[in-house]
Amino acid sequence: MIFDLHCDTIWKISEREEKGEYVSLVSNDLCVDQEKLLNGNFFAMCFAIYIPNKYENPFERCVHGIDVYYDRLAKCDKIAPVLSFSDFEKNRELGKISSVLTMEDGCPIGKDLSKLDYLYDRGVRMICLLHNLVNEIGYPNYGKYNEKGVPDYVTPNPNQGLTDFGVQLVQAMNEKGIVIDVSHLSDGGFYDVIKYSKKPIMASHSNARAVCGSIRNLTDDMLYKLADNGGATGMNYAKGFMSSKGDGDQTVKWVIEHVKYIKNLIGIDHVALGSDFDGVSPDIELSDASKMGLLVKGLDRAGFTTTEIEKVCYKNALRVFKANLK
Repeated sequence: MIFDLHCDTIWKISEREEKGEYVSLVSNDLCVDQEKLLNGNFFAMCFAIYIPNKYENPFERCVHGIDVYYDRLAKCDKIAPVLSFSDFEKNRELGKISSVLTMEDGCPIGKDLSKLDYLYDRGVRMICLLHNLVNEIGYPNYGKYNEKGVPDYVTPNPNQGLTDFGVQLVQAMNEKGIVIDVSHLSDGGFYDVIKYSKKPIMASHSNARAVCGSIRNLTDDMLYKLADNGGATGMNYAKGFMSSKGDGDQTVKWVIEHVKYIKNLIGIDHVALGSDFDGVSPDIELSDASKMGLLVKGLDRAGFTTTEIEKVCYKNALRVFKANLK
């Protein structure tokens, strides 16, 4: 079974809806739909509400994305939402895939914790604190910009972390039972979250920086701290985060390399899957959710035990949600 910590499918559906095209979640030409999830033997999928930078009112756009999510989900007879941890098992007993509503960028919250209450009431159970721009919570992982304000994409940002409000938000998310997601966050922000979070965290779609040097991936020290926290990191299938050698489209090979590295460094209990489906180019070996059997077979051939494969594929992610959800 597969528990995927991040996909951008609802964003893609919303973007096409703006152009007058209705895209179903039952069956479509995207990387994720009900048919593909069933074929991929999914236990759970996290559907992110991504708020592109072009919108002047990110909260309004976020609410619209949530409305789209529930509209499409209502038409799926084999996918059901998760609001409390017990829903995972209830859905499984009913033969349904669990759907977790998440956010990629906390900018809709602004500096208003009452909006966090609203988002929780609407079913949001994990929030990636920011995307690629500064917000009221913290800073992205760009440590060097040119004269035009464009980052070099290779220099991390260890010095700028969470804002004072970001610290308040982390504490509020712990209290409410919302998983904190540190993917995209600056290196400095990561360490602040580790300092202030009392519960295990996620890096929903980030790999090992020692294997692929992208600043979107986690350093060895960050992985050690993640293990101490009890959290997990989800393997991102984006070519540029998989390999620096130009062969990142060989997803199975490189997911296995990252999993091996992290296992040897901090143990198998802190590795999960976070595809970034519909947020990354689909011209990769694991091109959509139906292909996950290829990864399971690859892990088996690489010598991982059944217990280890189950932990990577769904049990580690489930453990972190259990530590957070009510």
